Amino acid sequence: MSRSNIEKNLASLEQRDKDERYMGTSDLCNELQKDVKLDTAMEARVCSAILKRLDDTSNDVQSKAIQCLGILLGKVQRAQVFEISDKLCTLILEGKDELRDIYSIGLKTLIMDVPDDSGRGLAVRLVKRLLDGIKQTSNSDVTLECLDCLTDVLRRFGFEVVSDHETIVSTLLEQLSSPKKAAQKKAITCLSAAALVLSDTLLNKLVDSLMTATSSSTDIRVVVTAIGQVSRSVGHRMGRHLPTVVPLFLKFLGNPDDESLQSEAHAELRETSLQGFESLVQRCPREIPSHLVAITQSASAFMKYDPNYCGDDDDDDEDGGSDEDFDDYDDEGDDEDDDTSWKIRRAAVKVLSVIATRPDQIALFYKERGTEIVNRMKEREENVRLDVIECVANSVRTAQLSQDPEAIAALSALLPSIVTICGKHLAAKEDKTKTAVFGLLCILVELVPDGIASFASKLFPLVSSNLSLKTASHSLKLDALYFLQGCLKQCKPQDLRNEMNLLLPVVLSVVGEDWYKLIAQALRVVSASIDVFRPCTDGMFDSENSSDAATLQKQASDMFTAILPRLEANDIDQEIKECAISATGNLISRLGDQFDISAMLSLLSEKLRNDVTRMPTLKALTMIAQSPLSISLDSILPGTMTVLSEFLRQASRPLKQSTFETLLALVDAYGAQMDINLLNNVLKETSPLISDADLHLTHLGLKLTCQVLGANASTAPTAATTILPAALHLASSPLLQGRALQSLLELFKSLVRINAPGYGFEDLYRELRARVDDSAVQKQGIANVSHGLCALICEAGAGGETATASLVSQLDPAQGDGTARLVALLTLGEMGQYKDLSSIPNLQNLILSGFDSISEETKTASAFALGSTAVGSMSLFLPSILSSLQQDRNHYLLLSSLKEVIVLHASNKQDFSSYLNQVLPPLKEHCRSPEEGVRNMVAECLGALVTMHAEMMVAELMALMANVEDVLVRWTVASSLKYAMNGSSQEVLSAHMAHFLSLMSDEDLGVKQSALHMCNAMVHHQPALAAPFIANTILPILCSTLTFKSERVVDLGPFKQKVDDGLPLRKASLTTIATILDIMPERFDVGLFMEPLAGALGDSEADMQILAHHVTIKLCKLDVLKSAMLCCVDVIVDPLKALIDKTQKSLAKKAKEESAGGTEVERLYDLLRSAVRTVVTLDAAIRNTDDSSTSPKFKALLEVVLQNEKLRAMAEAIKQEN
Repeated sequence: MSRSNIEKNLASLEQRDKDERYMGTSDLCNELQKDVKLDTAMEARVCSAILKRLDDTSNDVQSKAIQCLGILLGKVQRAQVFEISDKLCTLILEGKDELRDIYSIGLKTLIMDVPDDSGRGLAVRLVKRLLDGIKQTSNSDVTLECLDCLTDVLRRFGFEVVSDHETIVSTLLEQLSSPKKAAQKKAITCLSAAALVLSDTLLNKLVDSLMTATSSSTDIRVVVTAIGQVSRSVGHRMGRHLPTVVPLFLKFLGNPDDESLQSEAHAELRETSLQGFESLVQRCPREIPSHLVAITQSASAFMKYDPNYCGDDDDDDEDGGSDEDFDDYDDEGDDEDDDTSWKIRRAAVKVLSVIATRPDQIALFYKERGTEIVNRMKEREENVRLDVIECVANSVRTAQLSQDPEAIAALSALLPSIVTICGKHLAAKEDKTKTAVFGLLCILVELVPDGIASFASKLFPLVSSNLSLKTASHSLKLDALYFLQGCLKQCKPQDLRNEMNLLLPVVLSVVGEDWYKLIAQALRVVSASIDVFRPCTDGMFDSENSSDAATLQKQASDMFTAILPRLEANDIDQEIKECAISATGNLISRLGDQFDISAMLSLLSEKLRNDVTRMPTLKALTMIAQSPLSISLDSILPGTMTVLSEFLRQASRPLKQSTFETLLALVDAYGAQMDINLLNNVLKETSPLISDADLHLTHLGLKLTCQVLGANASTAPTAATTILPAALHLASSPLLQGRALQSLLELFKSLVRINAPGYGFEDLYRELRARVDDSAVQKQGIANVSHGLCALICEAGAGGETATASLVSQLDPAQGDGTARLVALLTLGEMGQYKDLSSIPNLQNLILSGFDSISEETKTASAFALGSTAVGSMSLFLPSILSSLQQDRNHYLLLSSLKEVIVLHASNKQDFSSYLNQVLPPLKEHCRSPEEGVRNMVAECLGALVTMHAEMMVAELMALMANVEDVLVRWTVASSLKYAMNGSSQEVLSAHMAHFLSLMSDEDLGVKQSALHMCNAMVHHQPALAAPFIANTILPILCSTLTFKSERVVDLGPFKQKVDDGLPLRKASLTTIATILDIMPERFDVGLFMEPLAGALGDSEADMQILAHHVTIKLCKLDVLKSAMLCCVDVIVDPLKALIDKTQKSLAKKAKEESAGGTEVERLYDLLRSAVRTVVTLDAAIRNTDDSSTSPKFKALLEVVLQNEKLRAMAEAIKQEN
């Protein structure tokens, strides 16, 4: 930009015509947004001209000047920024009264937009002048504007003016006694902003001052409001003051029946006190429990505070009172415009609503306050009524989350009253209340479906009337349909059938409405109602609970008439298309014998060929194929199979997966009657998808191949030429596992059964065996081939005897330790699980000879083979294993064999009682072994035995623990319990779990680590067993372990290395905490965990830091814990910032080192990315919360991330991933 253009714009600012001045200001604003540099003289001229326009007579020019001012701050030097701030501050303090608000907006813009490097100096300069403006008494408007600006300064730069904090607090406290209400209000807001950045000492001093002021202030309400605002700002830091604050609030609330306290001033004080309680309960979750009884009692009393109503709710009967009582209560006092008591009731309800979100209090909440709160749903003031309904809804959500049986039982007892009151509201006229009621009923039907179903005769007619009401809004009808859908999905069909018979015509009429969301939801309800009219269980219709034949035919005809136009339409919303197709599929699959389905089938065939509708059509065809009615698809089947085969070529993975599922259903239902060319074509298109690149699609493809072979054995040649080569290649893949492996084995068995020429047992065995001749095949690939060989031999029966003899011959040590011996051991081991191999001569000795091999792989395979073959012949092999254990060699391998025996019996649920007394003595003997590997095998054996014989084995473990001096035994007991947790021994273990959990506090670090792993397994596999111990035992130990360090220096000769023996314990503790958050977050104590979490975030080990990041992210995403964590977010900001700064410096240093290793740099990038992901997640959680107050510390950290180009790019990429 040339100097002449600047001169031109500046000249325009001096024109008499306001339009010229506006355009000049706008042009200058646009120019400043470009990459332009101003010299010192030009900076001064531009700043002076812009500041002058703040006095302009045109409001438009003033607004544009303020906008220009914000842009200018990034262009000028620091001295010029300070000069602008001084000028604006002077104008606020001494300028024209009518323009003071414009000056204030300008200064606020400067505070918000000034660069960080100028921020500290600016804050220091402004605070002193703003405090002077607040203290002056000549002009109250100046005071108000200064308070506003000081609040903005504190929110952005509060930590930069620490030296002025004490002066700020004292000045603001003085303003609380100002005669101006506006000044009091703004001072309170400013105090809450200041409280966020105060040190603990100053914060305590502030709270003490406010508490003292309650006994001397003339306006108690202001002080109480200030305490409430401060508590909302500082969160958990207010916890130490609860013993004084809570009694104070209770004192100011007084007795609701005291008529002397029914003035407007006392009403405001009571409302403020209750709002303070709401804040304290929400912000101090750890410290508040001891005060909850008193708070709940007071809130319950004021929830009913209504001096203008003379009724008595306590006399209501258990059904919620009579209709007349309800009507009187609803109408009473509507004309009393000056009645503000509803504000007190609403504040009290909000307190109870927050308490209702605490899982630890929900059972007591229902027991003591449930009836009162439910009765208050009849509240005459709609604003309060909505909050009462939300309170009840919160309590139901909490009960659903906690699954507390006592709470659910108490809720079920309240259900008649709830439904009665809800019904009366649904019959009234207030749409907002009806919407809230439907929301509550939707939550209730998820938790207590049978209870809601018992009231269907009361509720469904009301739903019908609301759907039929011409004046009802679309959103209300939508809410009614959501409730209906919930009932149809959750409740038993027989409980709803009669009511749905009457309601169906109304729902079908809604399908003809205009709003797309309403139409789509109505179609979902229609589809769900089909399952009620003709329920199906385990592939069979429940005729006893179905509608009669005539009714079914009429219902099918009516639904067909309603759905068909939506199915035929092409120019409608996508959601309607999908819902219509889904409803069509369900209608045909359940009621296809009641009407002519040809038109619908033809339309489905068309929809299948459309890219937009093919996915829902695939699901519809799957439903039809799985129908018990054996629906004939002759008219569309050939074309459908051809299209589905083409879909397998598409790039979309979800499409291929859905296509496979549909093909499986179609081949299963109609495969026998399909043309062989269609089936061969399917096999040809399936073959490219058989690979280890996508094991799930491979599983589906192999399963489909087995179904095709079962439907038509004549397809075997095609399967052998297309599928088999890929299957044989897959068999030797080290990645093959799970369902894909099982499907592959089923394919091999199918081909053996068919025994097609060239593809019989011998051919398949030879081809598969040849796969392991390649020395490049990995160990797991050899194991997978062995699985396949076993499947072939077992399926071949007598035909596999030659192959078995060949495998036995390869066990001879003289043959060497090659792949052949390894394959033979693994294959025979697999076979031994399914058949008795005791007839094979000298098999046991041949397997045992593998223990003397120099190959570790051969030793391991021999141990596996010995244990697995013992399962099929326990009388021969088990005594041999036990006798060998008495020798002084091969203990680890023999125990590994014994583990195979026990684990296979446990997994197959076979009786092991007759062998228990034989295996226990050697296990107890070796649980003291100095070799950790041996003890670990013993632990696995003991753990598996606990799952089969819990009572006896738990007694044995208790006896082993009796020797408190034997560390190795305690280690083995703790490890065995870890392996026992995946069984069903909860009842026996629960009686002794407290004793076992004491191992978590063991002095030996190895025992403690094993106990921590045991605790993690218990939380994951047996949450009900762990639940009673979470709060008082497990969490405190985990949190204390997170801070445990045991460092020692190891002398390695040339250098010394520091080793932290506490690191494995800290990792195990944090992993267990992550498991608790996944399994039962409702029992987690966030307040107890935040300090240890901060320590984990600042740990010296990167693995701990990354794990701590994952846990923090989990906390942010859990609704039940998010608010409590955000209250304490300040605690974790410093370690996060320190980590980001340190990692950036390390990366910069590595970048300068030419020989820097790539792995180290990648590790640092992963650590930095993990930290930034945590910041991004915290920011998202804060943005989504209802609480407007935010930690300045976190804001500062977020600005650090966003102002760094690399970190900002990283954060944006993370947001895109999410």
